[in-house]
Amino acid sequence: MEATSNRQGYVTLHDGAALLKLLEDIFTDAFMQAHTRFENFDAFQFSSAVMVNWKAETIVYAPLLLDSFVRESTDFPGWDEMVRAAADQRYHNN
Repeated sequence: MEATSNRQGYVTLHDGAALLKLLEDIFTDAFMQAHTRFENFDAFQFSSAVMVNWKAETIVYAPLLLDSFVRESTDFPGWDEMVRAAADQRYHNN
């Protein structure tokens, strides 16, 4: 997945469908319930605090805002750490 960033602090991720599929695979209900205030990844996606259109072909988000939301609503200091932990749990603990 190709990612670019701009001077306004936004990141653009191309091939959003592939990213969403990966995130849906690693953010299991068990992971979300254990490490976040959400029951599942759907609830996280549709939270009013997350300003990301996860279903778009090109996903654009502000890392500082997403990291802040993750800090406030999960056990992680930021989005990257949350993704790494979920991937490790999903692929290395099975």
